[in-house]
Amino acid sequence: MMITCVSNPLAHPQSCDTHGPPVFLKDNPVDKGHPSPVFLSVPTGLRIGPSSIPEAGLGVFNETSDLPLGLHFGAFEGEIIEVKQQSNRWHSWQITYRRNSYEYMDGKDTSLVNLMRYVNCARNDEEQNLVAFQYHRRIFYHTCQVIKPGCELLIWYGDEYGREHEYQRKQWEEKEGKKKEELTTLRGIAKDEEEDEWALFGGSVF
Repeated sequence: MMITCVSNPLAHPQSCDTHGPPVFLKDNPVDKGHPSPVFLSVPTGLRIGPSSIPEAGLGVFNETSDLPLGLHFGAFEGEIIEVKQQSNRWHSWQITYRRNSYEYMDGKDTSLVNLMRYVNCARNDEEQNLVAFQYHRRIFYHTCQVIKPGCELLIWYGDEYGREHEYQRKQWEEKEGKKKEELTTLRGIAKDEEEDEWALFGGSVF
């Protein structure tokens, strides 16, 4: 069955009567063999920097003008791995070919990747602004809403990853909450000690 261009724009690689031909934001060219090509290949108008999501590492941000609905990125670059257990589950995509046959595009080796490797998983539907799809055994992203300047590009990696991501986020929030409680306790102890010292030397505490 042919998928419509709304859910898979590359199902009509030449053109679509409604949306026209697919438009790509292409990577900047980098000399082959460069030890760290990803940061040099980032398309103009985007940047890689610390993610807005706690403990997510680096992320991808829009810097200049609006990224329109239906803009394409890709394909996802990395190493093809045939065994799931050998792939980096945090930066890999499962690719289907033939019937019940799979391989994995793995982004662990950063000398082989492009910026798509650094696009993080959204925490909820409101945050998601990219959709992933497979075309001819390759993974592409396209925008599912207009992305404003300053916004991080975020995608949904699947329910299993999302559940683990949510669990990690809650763990981080609990850890940060404990840190704040400990800091408040330490400040209270320090204040009590300071008041005791003032009282010992006849000072007044207000």
